[in-house]
Amino acid sequence: MRGIITVRRKAEQGIAIGPILFIIAILGILASAIAAGSGSFTASTSSEGAKTKAAALIQVGENLKIGMDRLVIENSIAWGDYTIDTTKTANVNDLFSPAGGGIASPSPSLSNDPANGDNWNYPTGDVPGFGSTNDDQIVVLPVSEVVCTEVNNKANGYSNEPSINVTAAALQVNTAIADLSGWPAALQGKPIGCLQSSDSKFFFYQILYIQ
Repeated sequence: MRGIITVRRKAEQGIAIGPILFIIAILGILASAIAAGSGSFTASTSSEGAKTKAAALIQVGENLKIGMDRLVIENSIAWGDYTIDTTKTANVNDLFSPAGGGIASPSPSLSNDPANGDNWNYPTGDVPGFGSTNDDQIVVLPVSEVVCTEVNNKANGYSNEPSINVTAAALQVNTAIADLSGWPAALQGKPIGCLQSSDSKFFFYQILYIQ
């Protein structure tokens, strides 16, 4: 009886293209998802950062107002007799004195460009919608546009940056501003908010003393 002869074929060498293409496709999908997620995360982080700064600015403004109220109410300091100066911290009429306003001077770190000199300023002027036609005490700080929007949104439910016909340089003083009659209607009667100067700079403001 003849034996059965089994012929074995040699294994053919080659590359499994299908599985490799599948893996490449999966990696491509994952890369796209990561890229999209990263962009969304960055936008979200920027938005949340603006909201956080806006909330912090509002808190600083309210704190400054509390300090001014202490000078006026508790220490009986009249208009013009108080001192707003970071180097004056000893007298009962100093805003930044423990015996005076009882508050520390705010840091410029929340400003638009603290590294290049953006800082708090304390101008005076007749702000429409408040008290008499006598000057009021104001505090201002340059901020970014997105932070400005968030300040108005949080403080006034107004998602915009209304303009005033005063330049940035005229706002950044510690003296009187000659004319504030163009104060935006949307912010009249609003003690805290944010506006845009005539040369497109943005300023957080708080009214500290109303006459």
